[in-house]
Amino acid sequence: MFKFLKSIKKILPGFKKSPPRDSVYTRTAKKIDFAKFQKAIHYSINDKEYFITALTHRSFVNIKKEHIRAGIISNERLEFLGDAVLDLVVAEFLYKNFPMNEEGDLTKFRSILVNKRFLSERAKKINLQEYILASYTALKSIQEGYDAILADAYEAIIGAIFLDAGYEAAQEFLRVEIFVKLDVKWLDEFDENHKSRFLEYAQANTDYVPEYTVIKEEGPEHNKLFTVEVYLNMTSLGVGQGKSKKQAEQMAAKNAMENLDRLNPAELKKKKQK
Repeated sequence: MFKFLKSIKKILPGFKKSPPRDSVYTRTAKKIDFAKFQKAIHYSINDKEYFITALTHRSFVNIKKEHIRAGIISNERLEFLGDAVLDLVVAEFLYKNFPMNEEGDLTKFRSILVNKRFLSERAKKINLQEYILASYTALKSIQEGYDAILADAYEAIIGAIFLDAGYEAAQEFLRVEIFVKLDVKWLDEFDENHKSRFLEYAQANTDYVPEYTVIKEEGPEHNKLFTVEVYLNMTSLGVGQGKSKKQAEQMAAKNAMENLDRLNPAELKKKKQK
């Protein structure tokens, strides 16, 4: 009878004893080299649990049921908080340090400093990919250039620092990581608003507005690649690719600005009705 019950325990999940939360957390924490991580982010951690969460991608939570039972959660909520903290810290910094710039300039600078590409570049500077807890597939997508996971984790870390030590600590983290290097020339390197510039050109020089069409969508749901083509008065001016439709549109607009010689000046203005 004892052997029979023992074999049943192996077969039925309900007979399995859930691992203690502390043991699961201990094993999870050991996956992160916190001594190295703290040096990378130039911050001394008080509560590691915030940062375990900040570094946990949702794919890691779903790998094993014991992660869910132990209460390990993804960094999505911390990313939400970090996004808000980042927005405020950046806005305050720009307001105080760019007194001669108009509101439009400040809005443009802020949009650059909080966009996914910029944040993923900052994440790569601290080798954040070495510390993220994620599935093999998710980690592979980072290696293939999928920026969103790194950018989201970076925002989650800002949220974790805010909870761990307050607003001034988050402010200091961003000062060291971003603001000490900040100037307008550096910002221009990350200005991806090609769509806006192309629209301004079209409105100033033609009677038409750009039209964007998705011509291809490929890859798995978590790592799609979009191809977009942009037209001006039915003339194809550029094709762009990106991990999102918006990113692909931006690249198409960038290429369009380099191909303006394709436009026939006679076709830029609508014919006036007599």
